[in-house]
Amino acid sequence: MSKKEKAYKVIKQAIIAGQLEATKIYSITELSESYSLGRTPAREALVILASEGLIAPIPRSGYQVTPLSIQDLLEIFHLRSVLEVEGVGLAAEKITHSDIHSLEENNLQEQDLALDPQSEESTQSYRKGINLNLAFHLTIARASGNNRLADLVEKLLNELERVLAYDPYIVEPEQHAGIIEELKRRDKLGSQEAMKRHIEDTKNRSLSRF
Repeated sequence: MSKKEKAYKVIKQAIIAGQLEATKIYSITELSESYSLGRTPAREALVILASEGLIAPIPRSGYQVTPLSIQDLLEIFHLRSVLEVEGVGLAAEKITHSDIHSLEENNLQEQDLALDPQSEESTQSYRKGINLNLAFHLTIARASGNNRLADLVEKLLNELERVLAYDPYIVEPEQHAGIIEELKRRDKLGSQEAMKRHIEDTKNRSLSRF
């Protein structure tokens, strides 16, 4: 892991964990000293996090964590529905056997995590769950053949991570398995309906916890 990658990971986790307050402006020096990071890696990491929408640069002052409102959630989930429903429809026509295998392996890991009695209490399990969820959705988005669509989906999921990371139901092997089955059948409409239901369920659960 490079110094930039380490800085990115450390600062991002601090944002997700709520250690960095949305009402406060943080300087590069403050962040680099607080988390034992070099100024240059910290600056580079902050540029990436700003591009992902997690922080916003404040001219001549520093950086501020971007707060999430209910309106933000509604907008993000609306865009996810538009992009991912379209993406899974394209993927149904183009997805490879290798992609299907990756999705099935991902789903098996989700099933194991869902059955783990400690999964709802372990930070490590939450992190594994969010990573599995991200990998699942990005595999489908990339299988659409539209790289810009996949990049936008990744950006939206990164913005939502603060909300989804501690969702005890982020691992949804049944719904994901349903999407996989529709993709295996190359059923475009079935895949789109399954994805639409999945995103709608996640949205409603997220709003109820916000």
